[in-house]
Amino acid sequence: MTGWTEEGLLRAWRALARQETSEDWRFVHLAMVKRLSFEAGCNFPGSREALVVSFEGTKAFDKSRLPEGRGFDVVWIENQAVFADRTAIALVRSQEGSRDIFLLMAIDIIRSLESAVSVSSADLLDDFLLRVHEWQDFMSRKHRPLSPDAQIGLLGELHVLEMLLESRLGDHALRCWQGPLKAAQDFHIGAGVLEVKSTTSEKGFAARINSIEQLDSDRTPGFLTAIRFREAIDGVSLADAVARLRSRLAPSGSARMFDALLLVMGYMDEHAALYSRRFIQSEMRGFPLDDDMPRLTRSSVPAAVRSANYTIDLDAIRTPSVTCDQIFESFGLK
Repeated sequence: MTGWTEEGLLRAWRALARQETSEDWRFVHLAMVKRLSFEAGCNFPGSREALVVSFEGTKAFDKSRLPEGRGFDVVWIENQAVFADRTAIALVRSQEGSRDIFLLMAIDIIRSLESAVSVSSADLLDDFLLRVHEWQDFMSRKHRPLSPDAQIGLLGELHVLEMLLESRLGDHALRCWQGPLKAAQDFHIGAGVLEVKSTTSEKGFAARINSIEQLDSDRTPGFLTAIRFREAIDGVSLADAVARLRSRLAPSGSARMFDALLLVMGYMDEHAALYSRRFIQSEMRGFPLDDDMPRLTRSSVPAAVRSANYTIDLDAIRTPSVTCDQIFESFGLK
């Protein structure tokens, strides 16, 4: 999508917050993607930030279908000239809602709808409401400490993120971390994808594959990266890794977005004392997502199979693996 960035959205909200009349709403256009229009908005009183998505035509619509969000409200906009002959729905940050999480949600909504448009989805309004419901479920969730497996999984993703930050991408690497935003793969790098799996097992590497799409993407190149950690007193804890990345991202102003992504992943500072085990990386290798990779693909399973998850023992794969440097070279980062 062109015409907007995370920074641009924040600037738009700041500008809109300066109410000059007694109006209830102020808007600024962000982007038009085929038949969808996106506006940044501000709702008064309270100067509450909003993302407005409008659809072609005035649809007959049961307003009871609108989700009741936690941390945000879902509002049907009527009697606004800017949305004449369109159906406009606004996501509006509630007074107690986190601005950083709301920004993250707005970005995810825009990107998910952009993706839906690209595949000519029949009912974009349904796609939009489904995504909003998913965010509503997240906001309503009680956040418990991460399980040991989830801790290692997040540590592996942060390890790769740190490497990407040190590459040509610099701080733009944070935008590549798409796993928290429900993407099928953890990282989208240029036109390619990178999925990360981590283990502390000394023998065998059981990688849980969460969907058919996780190792079957139209984006290329694609790699699965396997990281083995071992516990060591001189290693790095999950809390250490988070603190180090926050410090690394602070000068560019990206630390707040990083914190929002962490929250979506289930990492909360109040649980940091529980994440004190220290690890060092003992092995890191990659597997190209090509014909030699044992995996399920959409073309290889019957059409009636709508979804699947499965486990691959990566230590049992006989085809040669590639190094991290070779992966980065494939993405043009070396």
